[in-house]
Amino acid sequence: GVQLPDPLYHLACDDDLFLDGTLAGEMKTFTGESPMFVDGKSGKAYQNVDGQALILTPDAASTTALKSLGSYSIFMWIKFDGTNKNAAGLFSIGNKTIEAADVAFFLNNGNTTTPSEFFFKGFMQATGASGKPDAWFDAGDDAKIQNMAGVWAHVGVTYDAGTSTITLYHNGGAVCDLVLKDGAFGPMTFDEVSGICLGAFPSQVGLGSGAGWTAEASFYTGAMDEIYLYDQVLTPAQVTALYEQAK
Repeated sequence: GVQLPDPLYHLACDDDLFLDGTLAGEMKTFTGESPMFVDGKSGKAYQNVDGQALILTPDAASTTALKSLGSYSIFMWIKFDGTNKNAAGLFSIGNKTIEAADVAFFLNNGNTTTPSEFFFKGFMQATGASGKPDAWFDAGDDAKIQNMAGVWAHVGVTYDAGTSTITLYHNGGAVCDLVLKDGAFGPMTFDEVSGICLGAFPSQVGLGSGAGWTAEASFYTGAMDEIYLYDQVLTPAQVTALYEQAK
């Protein structure tokens, strides 16, 4: 079968916040309350609600590893309730001085309540020789994933630093890709990492600057399961294999 690399971060959400991967640190809910778990895609899943999120505060070695992430892949199963009124954070690597985050991926429904019109979008900001280039992953209608409310969906992205290409996946197959900065975005390196946030934007939970639109965005409302972060680009076959594990 297809071999998958060891993840930096894997949260199985099986009735606990045990982190299975090479990153280490404290995992907890934003409010300090006990996390809620529901039936998941594989075993149990974490249930996020308005005003809640999960936070990993990495230790020193893990913070150093995240600062030089380079290429990456982020994947998870989600089952959201379809009522988010605006951008809802899914996965972010926080930075205290950057509003949106070092890396942020989120659902955005274009200010409608139609579950078929949710978009998968993201933002990345890297520290480079020419300052701090940033790029949105906003592929417009190409990044629209239909009819996601109330059903389990496997979503995620890969980012190839060699080609500056980010690719969106849904249920094991590529949906679209986008070349950032005409191919010159390059490796993801960060001057600061304040933590990893699931279910909100970092500015909503004290891991970001707290200014601007991200402070007014939605918390993600729904279940999350089998969350992975890799420090390399998964091949299409590996993405399919990851999807098939809990299909």
